[in-house]
Order: sequence, then C-alpha cells, then structure tokens
Amino acid sequence: MANRRDPQTERKLRPLYDALDNLNNKQAIQRADKILKKEKDFHCAKVLKALAMVRLMKTQEALALLDEVKSHFPLDESTLQAMSVCYKELLQPELIPELYETALKYTPNSEDFLTQLFMGYVRIKEYKKQQQVATRLHKLTSTTAYSYWNAVSLVFMGKENPDLGKVMCFPLALKIIEKSKEKSSEVAEEVFRLYLEVLELMGKSEKAIEELDDPKNVIIDERERRRLKIHFHKLLGNTEQCNILYKQALIAEPDCYDSYRGYFDTSFELLTDTTSLHDTGFQVDLQKADTSVQQMTGLLLKLAEDGGPARGPELAKADLVVRLQEKNIEMCAFASSSLLVLEYVQKFGHKLCCYDDLRVIIERLKDSEKQELIQILEEYRVSVKESNGTKAMQRLASLHMLLHHLGKYKALEPEQQFIALEEIKNFHNITLEGDLGCAYIDAFVLLYSWQKCDTKNKPEMVDSIKLLMTKLEQFPEASACRLLVTRLYEYLGAIGPAVEVYNGLDTKSIQLDSLAHILYPSLIPLGAYNRADKQARQMEAFYRTNEREVLEYIVKSYLCGKFNKVSELFDLHRSLAYSISKSVFLLDKLWLSFILSSANSWDQIETLLEATRAEITAVKTDNLVDNRDYSVNEVCDARHQEIATLQATTSYSHDTLYVNMRHFMLSSLLSLQDATTSKDEANLDNLVSQFRSDVVEKAANLPDLEGYPMYIMLSQSMKVWNVYLETLASIVTESKNLIQHCIHGSSTQFTAANVTSKISELISRTRSELIVDDTINSSKLPFLSSLIQTAYFAVLCHSCCVTGRIQRKKRGVAEGVMSSLKSILADIKSLCEDCHSIATKHKLENLTIDKDDSVDSRITSSLEWSLDEMSGILGKLSTLVNTLHSRLQPKS
Repeated sequence: MANRRDPQTERKLRPLYDALDNLNNKQAIQRADKILKKEKDFHCAKVLKALAMVRLMKTQEALALLDEVKSHFPLDESTLQAMSVCYKELLQPELIPELYETALKYTPNSEDFLTQLFMGYVRIKEYKKQQQVATRLHKLTSTTAYSYWNAVSLVFMGKENPDLGKVMCFPLALKIIEKSKEKSSEVAEEVFRLYLEVLELMGKSEKAIEELDDPKNVIIDERERRRLKIHFHKLLGNTEQCNILYKQALIAEPDCYDSYRGYFDTSFELLTDTTSLHDTGFQVDLQKADTSVQQMTGLLLKLAEDGGPARGPELAKADLVVRLQEKNIEMCAFASSSLLVLEYVQKFGHKLCCYDDLRVIIERLKDSEKQELIQILEEYRVSVKESNGTKAMQRLASLHMLLHHLGKYKALEPEQQFIALEEIKNFHNITLEGDLGCAYIDAFVLLYSWQKCDTKNKPEMVDSIKLLMTKLEQFPEASACRLLVTRLYEYLGAIGPAVEVYNGLDTKSIQLDSLAHILYPSLIPLGAYNRADKQARQMEAFYRTNEREVLEYIVKSYLCGKFNKVSELFDLHRSLAYSISKSVFLLDKLWLSFILSSANSWDQIETLLEATRAEITAVKTDNLVDNRDYSVNEVCDARHQEIATLQATTSYSHDTLYVNMRHFMLSSLLSLQDATTSKDEANLDNLVSQFRSDVVEKAANLPDLEGYPMYIMLSQSMKVWNVYLETLASIVTESKNLIQHCIHGSSTQFTAANVTSKISELISRTRSELIVDDTINSSKLPFLSSLIQTAYFAVLCHSCCVTGRIQRKKRGVAEGVMSSLKSILADIKSLCEDCHSIATKHKLENLTIDKDDSVDSRITSSLEWSLDEMSGILGKLSTLVNTLHSRLQPKS
C-alpha cells in the first residue's frame, strides 16, 4: 500500500502494514492500538485498524471507525487509499467518490485525487460524472490519455441512453478521438478499435472500411483487418464484398473452416448458375464474387491441391455437397456426401477431432442418406477393427462414435445390442492394456456407458460406474469420465461417492460458476446439508471476491489504455452479479442457516431472522442470467443440439422457480415476524398470491423429460418440489391466521387440520415414492428431503405464535398446533426409520465383506448416511417443537 509520509511516520506504520500483508489481522489491530495510544488522532492507523476489522468480519466496528475518520476530512493520500481499500472489501464502492470529492474541495488541482475520483465513478458506473472528471484532468494536464477516458465515458453514456448517444455522446466522442489522432503521429491499436466502435455506433460503416483500407493504419494485422472489414460489409448488406473477403481469407488460410462457412453462405445468397461441371482451366478470381457452383467447386479443388493434407478443404467438400442436396442441385464434381464422409474418416479418423468435425455434417443428412452412411461406415469398421496401433484404435473409436450418433445401436435388437456393447468393452480393455493414453480410451468407455445409461436401469448404471472407475484409477485426469460417474452417483442417490469423485476435478475460479449445475443441486435433496452449507458459503466468498476484483480490472484497463476490455469486463461483472447460481447459493445458505441452527425458541429464531433480514432482501430474483456450461454433458447422440438447448432452458426454468420458492419461504418468515407486532395482512396476502401465480402455476406446467438422458433429469430441481408447493402456500396462510387469532385477537377462525392433513398426505406420497416392494428407490430420496424441509418450514412459521405476545386465553389453540406438529414429525421419523431398516437389511443380505468397497456397497452406505443426516435434522426439529410446546403449558 503506497503512502507519501515522512520517513518517521513510515517507520511507525511499517509493522502494521507487514501484519496486514501477512494476513495477521489480530496482530494488526494490536499494533494499531499501540500506535493510537501515543497518537489518538493518527487517522491512517485508525483506517488500517478498520481494514483489519473488515477482514475479521467485524463490519459494524470497522464502519464506525471509518465514519469517525471521514468526519475529520482526511487529505493525506495514505489514509484515503486505505479507506478506499476498506470500502472495496466491504463491497461499498459507492462511498469512495465522496472521499475524493471532499479532498478536492481543499486541493482542486490534484491530479492524483482527480484520477482516483474518476476511478471511483468507474466502479459505480457513473458515466456522466466520470466524463466530467476526465475533462477536468485533460484541461489540467493536456495528457492525451485523459481525452480517451473522456471519449470512452461518452461512449458508455451513449449506450446507456441511445437517443442522447446519437445526438451528442457519439459525435462528441468521435470528435475527441479524431482530434487526438491528428495530434499524435502513431495511434495505439486500442484507440483505433475504439475509433471503429464509435463509427459503428454512429452507423458510419463506410468510413470504418476506409480507415481499415488506409495503408497508414497498419497497427492491426491482416487477418483481423479482414475480419473487421467483413463485419462492416455485413452491416452494409454488401454480400459481394463479404464473399470476396472470405475468398481472400481462404487463400491465406485454407484450413479455416469458419471462412468456408461464410464463403458458402454468401455464395449461395448470390447464386445464379447451378451448373456443377468442373472446368480444368478454372482460375480463382479474387476481385469478383463467386456466384456459381462451378466457381465454388473450382476454389475447393484448388485449395485441396495447394493446402496439402488439411482438414478444412476436405470437410468443406462434404459441406458443399450437403448444401447442394438441401437445395436439390445436382453435384457432379464431387462424390456423394456418404463417400466424402468415409473419405474424411480414412484421412483424419485417427485424430481426436474427427467426430466433432463430421457431426455438423451428418446431422443435416436425410434419413435415407444416414442409412446409406451407416452401411458404408459399418463395412469400413469391419476392415479397421483387425488393425493394431494407436491410430487404428482412434479411427475405430471415431467410427463407433459416428455410428452411435447415427442411431445404429438403438435400432438393433437387444441381443445384437449386447454383442455390440461387449465389442466396445473389449476394445476399451485392449486400449487399457496397450497404454495408449487417456484421450484414446475415453471414447470407448464413454460410448459403452452412454448406451448403458440410456436405459436408466440401476444394474446397468452400476456396471457403467465400475468400468468408469477402472478408467479413473489409471487416468485420474479423465474429466469426461469423472463427470459422468458423478452424474450417475447423483442419479442413484449416492451423494457421498459423488462428492468424492467430483472433488477430483479441482474446479477453480470461473469454473465454480460455469459448473455450478454439477453436483451442488443434488446436495440438499440427498440430505448433505452440511456439505451444501459449506459449498454455498465458499461460493458466496467467490462471488464477493470476483465482484471486487473485476471492478479493479476495469480500473486497470483504463490506466493501461485497454479500452476494448472495459465493456467485456463490465459484461463479466454483470453476469456474475446476476448469475442465477449466485442467487441459488445465497438463498440456500440463508435457508440452511435455519435448518442447521440450534435454535430452540422463537426468540432465537427472531434473532436469526434479524441477522439475515438484510441479506434476504438483497438477493436478486429478477433478470437473472445463466452462465453454466452444459456442453460438458455432451454425448454422441443425434439429438445432442436439441438436448443441450433443452437442458439449458429446462435448468433455467426450474432454477428460476426454485429461486422464487426459496425467496418466498424466507420472505414469509420475515413477514410473519413483522405480523406479530402489526395487524397489517396485506404483505403476506400479496406474497402468497404472487407465489401461487409465479411459482405454483408455472411449476405445474413444466414439461416431463422422462425420455431424455438422466443428466437432464438432474436439472429438474422443481420436479420434486412441485408436489409440496401448494402446501408451502397453505402453511403461510394458516400461520397468518394463527397470528391474527392468537396474538391480535382477531375473529378469524383458525384450525391446524388444513396444514396437517396436507402434510400427512405428503408423508403417504413420499412413502409410496421411496419404498417400492420392500426396497429403497434411492433416486427418489429428494422426496424425503423436501418433506423434511416442508415440515421445518411449517414449524418455523407456526412458532411465531409461541411468543410473549400471545393472549392467555388463546394458548390452548397454539398448544393444539404444536401437538399436531409433534404428531407429524413422529410420522416422518417413522418413515425415516423404516427406510433405514430396509437399507440395513439390504446391506446385510446382499453385500458380503469382500464387497465392502464395491459400488453397490458405496451406494447403500451413502443412502444410510443420507438417512442419518435427515434423521439428525428431524431430531433438532423435534427438540424445537418440544421446547415451544413446553412454553405454552401452564407452570406447576
């Protein structure tokens, strides 16, 4: 932490800085106190003490110290910087500008203070104010960098208010940049990109193209210049120029498949001649657009000749043939699409990318063409399977993956399917014995497992887990196998082994958000409450840290002149701030703070509610974004694109409802607490009404995805909760009536029968789902977890009547409610005990000592552990109800 104090002051503060740098915050407070005993008005020492308190989570004490220092209007840079760090770590960057605004009243020409004030406004997106500060800085110093800060601020102002942007912001930003360009002999690449962005925002694409064509502007390499020109020509609708530029790109880089797609798109848009006969004397014209099939085929043949053994031209041939078939245009220059696919496999089947390359081609084939391709590939597979070596094995893996994608195995009879699977398994064993490497084995083991998992049959899934675990023992880095094992264990209700396997991925940084749909959604449903609480708190810390750090990266982008990164970083900041996973984690953390607490009276529950009130109201529930990466679940399936899209939309829909449900539960507890001191019922009525319309009704209309892969089923977080939603609404309504009746003496009649009867029905429903033919259906364990959470919610809501405010003559009503809740908890406990007995019996009868570490044993042990965890929560809940009930009974 920089400071500009005299050497003597520096020596006094050095031990304090060292303690903070070494994360020894308690020692930092002690050293600060030691300094303050001698100099009680040493502001910098006070602020550093506050920083140590912030890091020790003593927020209120830290804020009090900061307010005290702020009231003295500090002007030294060390104190102001330390206060800025405190506010950043408190996630209150909006308080930083005020410090420097005050300091500038006394030193209005301080460049350092103006710079810090500008960055303060950057952190809170006050574009107009940061533009005003940038103008002051430029007038004060005449530094070119500050004029660019001014221009960037104007661009953001214009984006925020498009009408103002067109009239004032963008023209003024353009004028500033052009004026700076005239003064400077050389323009930085970032400034030139900013210039192009402003031209685009103003609709001046022609001017942007002129600038890109200007030989003076050589700061951008040819490839990027061509890409930008294509972009601006597209904005102008100039398809011919785009086609020419794509041709030039292909001549420069014949292996770039993206350029082929752009070239075909524009050529077919301009198509005038469908003749496909190839002229051997054909010459490529780079100054004219290609408008005929003959020109397209001629270019591909030339690129294939000049490019050597490149994948791009070969893949482009198949793409062109498929496009022509889609438009019913006869193709004479090349072979059929099926033969071109075979030719590609023969040339590049030994590469790991072969399947991914061809998938986009075979998905567009007609059914008859797919059947023809299956026959051709199957004939080639028979000839390849006798070969040996790494390349032969990978080529065989590519063939199997393509055949699986085309649906060959699903069309087989059960006996033939078994033979095909055994063949794949044998090839997997060969690759293991040959030590061919992780990537080459992945294909066979995943193919085998995918086909087994399609059945959603437990023995088949257990068989897949065994094979996958064998792979992981030899290749722990096989992430695709690790993810699939995690998903299988989740689906089978074995959360313990799932956590153990998933931890091997060692996810870090942004992966924590993008992979949030793996494992965590199963923790609470499968009874791993403590593990869920731990992960939710870790994720809360991750989001807090990133929210602070991304803002600092934005500040550094301004300081380094990387203006194109500012927009990207702001987008990242918003995507993390509004991440749907963040809302899920925060709400679950708050809910688990009640479930895992040792509160045994309404007073303790009230204390917990007050402690979490601000957090509950601060959680975002609207305009949430989904940052999760669903491609990690990709499989060799003809419906993979449909499945990926379906999983993304399904998971988002379910989690949006889940967020609203959790927020309703926590908000209801706050409103019920308020209702004990107020007769206003409107807030609770609105909450219940909105919950029924926004969650209950929508959850009832969610699609059934039973026929899709099991990992999509795991994305249906509301599938189980749908059974309990109406009961949650009824609990809140009856609790409100209970408060009005017992505390405010309302004439509203209250009866606990409505809620207790609904929960009793849920207990019967849960029993029927969970226990089938004297066995535990472990995949239905989430029903039991949801039932326990519903009962816990009922107890928390109804416990509001057990307060010192209850009218004496109404104690009998409240006592009857508590008795009903005790009866319900006894029934749920009985269900848990029955499940535990069945699980233990299964373990004793079917598992022997030599299978103690088998997959079956791990699943059963995990089930027992989950039931123990849920029983533990029920035990806490029973203690709470008994304590509340005893308070209502007359003292002897």
